[in-house]
Amino acid sequence: MKIAIENNLSELDPSIEEHIQRKLRLALSKMAANISAITFTLSDVVDQNGKTEKHCLLTLSLYRMPNIVTEETQVDLCFVIDRVIQKATRTLTRKLSA
Repeated sequence: MKIAIENNLSELDPSIEEHIQRKLRLALSKMAANISAITFTLSDVVDQNGKTEKHCLLTLSLYRMPNIVTEETQVDLCFVIDRVIQKATRTLTRKLSA
């Protein structure tokens, strides 16, 4: 399971990348045999009120199945990371059990 983290944020602590890798491995370890690659993209987005929010796009490339793409936008970086990983994990679990 190859993990690529693309950082388009204006500022990011290196510990955040370690946090993302750890969370992904913990959440997806039981289903790792079905995943060929993971792409995690972080970026800043300005909403209609001029407020900067964090946007996460998570793509799971799977063997013999269509990719799973989930995204989330929130103000809190840790919350948005956790939320997008939870969404992807639930989606993958449903796909594999079908």
